[in-house]
Amino acid sequence: MSAGRRLAYLCLETPRQGQATYTHVHEIIAGLRDIGWQVDLIATGRGGASSGSRYLTRLFDYFGAQWTLARRLRDFDGIYMRAHFAAWPASIFAYLRGVPVFQEINGLPADIFVTYRWLGRLSGLVNWLYRSQMKMAAHVFVVTEGLKQWALSQAGHERISVVSNGANTALFSPDGPRQADIGTYVAFVGGLTAWHGIATMIAATRQDDWPDDVKLVIIGDGVERDLLTSETMGDRVQWLGRRAPEEVASYLRGCLAALSITEDAGAHLSTGVAPLKLFEAMASGAPVIVTDLPFQKDIVTAFETGIVIPMSSPTALASAVGQLATSRDLAQRLGRNGFAYVSAHATWKSRSAEISTVLSHYLDAEALSPR
Repeated sequence: MSAGRRLAYLCLETPRQGQATYTHVHEIIAGLRDIGWQVDLIATGRGGASSGSRYLTRLFDYFGAQWTLARRLRDFDGIYMRAHFAAWPASIFAYLRGVPVFQEINGLPADIFVTYRWLGRLSGLVNWLYRSQMKMAAHVFVVTEGLKQWALSQAGHERISVVSNGANTALFSPDGPRQADIGTYVAFVGGLTAWHGIATMIAATRQDDWPDDVKLVIIGDGVERDLLTSETMGDRVQWLGRRAPEEVASYLRGCLAALSITEDAGAHLSTGVAPLKLFEAMASGAPVIVTDLPFQKDIVTAFETGIVIPMSSPTALASAVGQLATSRDLAQRLGRNGFAYVSAHATWKSRSAEISTVLSHYLDAEALSPR
């Protein structure tokens, strides 16, 4: 039973509107509240690679959020925690006080070394901090099957469930306004990072197979923005920066295809990727073009929602765009399949219900166990 039970959601990866972390955190909280949970978000306000904050400032922010949680620990039946190496003090404190912690893991510890390379010198400590928290956790939620296998090897227990990303189908759906004033285009939505294939997308627009009348629309911002100059983009690329979710939805509805061409130069994504952009595009009825990384390629292949291409291949991307441009019936069929998949399996409502079932089962068992 969830009614009346209270959770703290601890997030040390500052959730900023327009970023995937923000969407994931707030959609899960909203879904749990709809079911009957009382959820309080305790989050940092100055962390993250795009914050510009100094490292010492972030450390104080990490400490402040966990101090707030520690002072209010008795108010909560459990803590739902977005995994973070710096959250170890909160994990051990809750563990010693007998308050269950439910860890949510969205990627390998190695992911952090891509953004903060200097932390690689402390990789042994960082890995131990993650592993230690998993061992203490009442339950661990992961977003891909590959991450589950990794977590099983680290946690020392089998209290691990796969609950992937989802989409808000009230916002992202085939019905609604579309962007019709820019002609035919494919869309990329997300952070401008090295592993999102920005350079590959731009190079693809210069390939012979890229259709002359198709543009590439890029929505988002990040460290790779320097690649998007008037000289490098040319006439076929349009960069819009960040846009409000409602506007993003209109671009996804109107596109020929949506791109999720994540690239894994360092093999840190070998356990699979479940990007938010993939689910939101499929929910919008857009066919997707994805790279052959585990999980996303498995969904696209199994449910026939798009085209899978090799990583870092401008020629393969151009060919896939050309294929959809010359076969609109195929594009529409793939888009319908994607919408059907998300509606049946990957709404935030269904994801929150999966999490709620596990939380309730554990807390019900705890309530019945002898003290």
